[in-house]
Amino acid sequence: MHTKQKWSFSPSDHSQVTINSAALLTLGAALIHFAVVPEHLQEYLLFGIFFIAVGLAQVALAFRLFTAPSRQLLVAALVSTVALVALWVLSRTTGLPIGPEPWKPEDMGVPDIICIVLEVVSILIFLVLLLPKRRPVVRRLGRMIAGTIPVVVLVGLLTSVGVESATNAMPVAFNASPPIPGQPSTSLTSLVAPPGPQPVKNFTLTAQVKQINGQQAWTYNGTVPGPELRVTQGDRVRVTLINHLPVSTTIHWHGVDVPNAEDGVAGLTQDAVAPGGTFVYDFIANDVGTYWYHSHQDTANQIPQGLFGAFIVEPPSGHVAQAHDYTVMLHLDQSGTRATVNGVTSGGDLHLDARPGETVRLRLVNAVAPGMDGGPEAPVLLGAPYQIVALDGHDLSGPQLLGPERIPLGIGQRADLVFTMPAHGAVRLIDTNLPGEASAFQSFLGVPFSTNETVTIGTGAIPTAPAPKRVPLFDETHYGTPTTDAVAAGPFGGTYPVVLDEGPGFHGGRPDLVHSINGQATPYVPPITVHLGEIVRLHIVNRTGEFHPIHIHGHIFSVLAMNGSPISGSPLHLDTVLVGPHETADVAFLANNPGIWMLHCHVLMHAAEGMSMTINYVGITTPFEMGSRSGNMPE
Repeated sequence: MHTKQKWSFSPSDHSQVTINSAALLTLGAALIHFAVVPEHLQEYLLFGIFFIAVGLAQVALAFRLFTAPSRQLLVAALVSTVALVALWVLSRTTGLPIGPEPWKPEDMGVPDIICIVLEVVSILIFLVLLLPKRRPVVRRLGRMIAGTIPVVVLVGLLTSVGVESATNAMPVAFNASPPIPGQPSTSLTSLVAPPGPQPVKNFTLTAQVKQINGQQAWTYNGTVPGPELRVTQGDRVRVTLINHLPVSTTIHWHGVDVPNAEDGVAGLTQDAVAPGGTFVYDFIANDVGTYWYHSHQDTANQIPQGLFGAFIVEPPSGHVAQAHDYTVMLHLDQSGTRATVNGVTSGGDLHLDARPGETVRLRLVNAVAPGMDGGPEAPVLLGAPYQIVALDGHDLSGPQLLGPERIPLGIGQRADLVFTMPAHGAVRLIDTNLPGEASAFQSFLGVPFSTNETVTIGTGAIPTAPAPKRVPLFDETHYGTPTTDAVAAGPFGGTYPVVLDEGPGFHGGRPDLVHSINGQATPYVPPITVHLGEIVRLHIVNRTGEFHPIHIHGHIFSVLAMNGSPISGSPLHLDTVLVGPHETADVAFLANNPGIWMLHCHVLMHAAEGMSMTINYVGITTPFEMGSRSGNMPE
């Protein structure tokens, strides 16, 4: 007859490596809980207090596991950790009954996924430790240390990723220029177009989901691109945005001189328009030119899905001098892989009418969202000599006739081409691109032009595309006739460095290739503070092997020099300056439009990874905030 013995726990009964593993996993989870405390204190005070308490309890538990493990301690650890996991599952599925948004499931991020993995594995170890062992394991110090080291490395790595992700998450709330108690200030919400007698042009843009060519697209009024909006200089433009999307959105007027309250940047100049909501943009069309509009809420996702369109301001006569005036918008289809012109997908050719001897104006708009290298499009016109009469909507002085040249256009840039149709044959526009160092293997040297994106103007024989290596690149810095540029002449109120860089790190709560300005990533890049009326000079330095089209909101750059060489042709007035790999650009702008304005790389991936900052006028504040609490995510 055998007597059943009561099982009791002692350190010699089990491998100390297993005990140490449980302690390390618990300690790792505690550190991640501490890392998310600031975010949760902002979000909801009780949540912050809860995470402090949990972190302290887990540190105490880990210490006791290292020093004095017992059966009672393991049971308590098992029960409490199971309760934490269950609470996490509840918060991510049905939501909690308390908090800023009761019963709304929370999003899952890198920190909480790593934390829950550490806790689930620790639960399994607690169960193993609580099973009785009939054969005691002899403890040997060397074996224990050797067995514990891999656990230390693995748990340390996971914990560091979780902590770094938590401490570099998009903040709960970030205000780019908050009011300061006791200091006079003006809210940007008051910076609107004053009433006046201008003719009013009314438009309605309905953001909605639609199937296009078998793919789901996010559209304005059911089309991609959205409808072209044409107005006359001096018109008052009123655009009503109706949001029928499942997410919030805005409209930004790229390159258009608008008051700050109409700029359409979520979390900076307005709250994003929620599903079912509306917003009215109201501004004066001050400047003739070629512009475009697009979402500025979660831009990296919403523009590629289709939320963009052309905005054209015609001269007071109501039309340009050319017989034909066409907008050519380069973009990708909804899959992000097929080249498209005005919605005509790869393999197709957009045909535009024109007769021999007629003059044609092509307004090229680059809305192609490039890959990580940021490579610009480089369209070339074949079959007729042409002039580039405007860049980014602004006329060039004394433009000369050109033969075939590839015209580099970063995303967001525009170029107006004017030519006369030949007596015989058609004219063709063919789009190519310029890869950065990251995709230099895609170089077009010696490779025929792709015919995926083409526009044919007129009828008859189509010109043959030459090898790209024999087609020079257009150099805007030496084109046209010099003339006076008051902004470029200075004097400058200040010169500010804008250093563009990249490197591995954490941004938005996830491991990423962080793109930075002056060593910081949005929203923590220190702003450039300016005074009304001063001329501000920027020295832009690109330390990366990528292209960066740097876009300024609400102002126009006068380009001073590229790579240290001063501009020798027509003055260049751009809202987006393309800075190539390891290049520099010197630009200036007149601070004549008060507000809080974005300055950012327009490569959508780069902006989403941190390459964005603001220009803040002294005394101007914003009531809006970006971050998880507001749901405003401008990039």
